[in-house]
Amino acid sequence: MFNSNVFLSAAALSASQVVGIGPQNAYVIRQGLARQHIVPIIALCILFDIVLISLGVLGLGRAINAIPGFSRYALLASALLIGWLGLRALRAALAERDNVASGMVAQGRSAAIGRLLLVTWLNPYVWFDTVVIIGGVSAACAPADRPFFIAGSALASALWFLTLGILSGRLAPWFERPHSWRLLDGGVAAVMFLSAASMLWRFSAT
Repeated sequence: MFNSNVFLSAAALSASQVVGIGPQNAYVIRQGLARQHIVPIIALCILFDIVLISLGVLGLGRAINAIPGFSRYALLASALLIGWLGLRALRAALAERDNVASGMVAQGRSAAIGRLLLVTWLNPYVWFDTVVIIGGVSAACAPADRPFFIAGSALASALWFLTLGILSGRLAPWFERPHSWRLLDGGVAAVMFLSAASMLWRFSAT
């Protein structure tokens, strides 16, 4: 029987994890504003989240969480990656560009998917959010309710990425000048640096 409480609780938890400007979301926004391959990018983001959430709920999250020091060093690795991406965004903000599609926007489909793979599968914090946290919370559910947990989490993720892609596409006319992209890249760099600093602080406190 469908368990609406588990479904809605999982959706709320997933929404709290995916909403925010991290490397993956910043990448989706940038590609959406440039109107470059946003449909396959959104589809892959949703697919990747479903796979990661399912792995966590089905037991991988509990296994990873049992590894001594995993959470601590995942924070450090995430801080280093996000700090590096922040430097790239800052460099793009300061660079001269002749058109709005230059900078950090991937124009070829293979390049776009390749960068998405980087900010998803090689980002330890993505694993921490989806596999460890969501998977760990799901451990309180009965085995029969876990499919509803996966469905609720997946729905929240899908709605978020669809909204992100649609809104960024609607805002594209505001980014027809290189100056607008400089402001965006500068803002992304600031958020990345703050996120990296927060992770380093949490790493030092554990």
